Amino acid sequence: MSSESKATRLRQKAEWEVKLERRAALLSGKGIDEKKIARDVLVKELKSKIRESQVRLNAIAANEKRTEELAAVKAERLAMPKEEVPKAKIAPAPPPDEAKPKKKKKKEEGAQPQA
Repeated sequence: MSSESKATRLRQKAEWEVKLERRAALLSGKGIDEKKIARDVLVKELKSKIRESQVRLNAIAANEKRTEELAAVKAERLAMPKEEVPKAKIAPAPPPDEAKPKKKKKKEEGAQPQA
């Protein structure tokens, strides 16, 4: 029953909280004390699901916040005028030096016959 939707997670969390309240009311109506209610298997399971939903809701909120921040940065970047650099100021890449001799491979040196 996992979902990436915030609305769905909120609805699920609310349902589990209601079920937890009902279960606690049922057990306390039977005369069971708080310590035994806290150790009840169904109570533990419902609390676990509520915690899980809260963790997921926090993650969804963090993603939404990050998305908003990135959108703001992008809008700011697009609003700024681009810096125009004159083409004359751009320095051309220096030509490679042709004076440097290329290294010979060792195999070529060994393969030449001796005179």
